[in-house]
Amino acid sequence: MSVQRFSFNVHGVVQGVFFRKYAQQSADSLSLSGFVRNTNSGSVAGEAEGSAENLEKFKQMLQEGSPQSTVEKVEWQEIEKRKEGEGQGYGGAKSAEAFSITRGRH
Repeated sequence: MSVQRFSFNVHGVVQGVFFRKYAQQSADSLSLSGFVRNTNSGSVAGEAEGSAENLEKFKQMLQEGSPQSTVEKVEWQEIEKRKEGEGQGYGGAKSAEAFSITRGRH
């Protein structure tokens, strides 16, 4: 299995509409690790790591969005994979194996 890591930024009506929870549940269902957070600009951003096939499914889920959201655009960029033993997890996440919602805006 080829593991990849992507950063993403989702634009539209995506804050205050359970989008981060939707992203977390979608990632968990696909066994992805990473995080999702709100940004000061009103978008939702994060990182996801897993198999290429599951990342493609996740990207489609982000484009669809939560029932209350309106997704206008998903920016998706491959980034360097985490190295073994690197940090405590993504973006303040408690575990590198989980997909977390991080608090605060960045």
